[in-house]
Amino acid sequence: MTKFPHVDHLLGADYQGKTRFRFSINDDYIIKCFEPDTGRLHERIEASVKVVEAGYPLGFIVAPVYIHDGWKEGYYEMFEKLEASLPAFARKDLTFEMIQHRFTKPAKRVIQENYSMIKLELDESKRKTKWGRDDIYKYVYQDEEQKDIKETIGGYIHHFFPEAKIDYFT
Repeated sequence: MTKFPHVDHLLGADYQGKTRFRFSINDDYIIKCFEPDTGRLHERIEASVKVVEAGYPLGFIVAPVYIHDGWKEGYYEMFEKLEASLPAFARKDLTFEMIQHRFTKPAKRVIQENYSMIKLELDESKRKTKWGRDDIYKYVYQDEEQKDIKETIGGYIHHFFPEAKIDYFT
């Protein structure tokens, strides 16, 4: 899985049919505000086209899905751009994973200490807790917000890529 477009050196590898390239994608707002040192959306999409044209199966991880002003429009535009760029043959074995934004208390401390100017919403009172695999609570969106994310993003995936498989939402 990558957020970077630098894939050329990997395209000739003999993956023996056992490797799926997965790109983490997000709307332009999230990439601009929270992923500044990674590939832009159009760069990630261009790299994904190179990968699929080289014969690799392709998947996308929409993560972190973050609710912000205009999030539905931003994600819709993201899927429009993806749909306009991917060749038709790439859609037959396409997978998606959706991961909502979440944080832990330790992660929140690190973010606040190192990125004090960040606009990231980390208000624990607006979230619910979910027990994580690392024996620590994660703060995730409330049930109604999770339902909205799953239905909205899942709906966009089915609209733009009806043959694609959604592996999971978490």
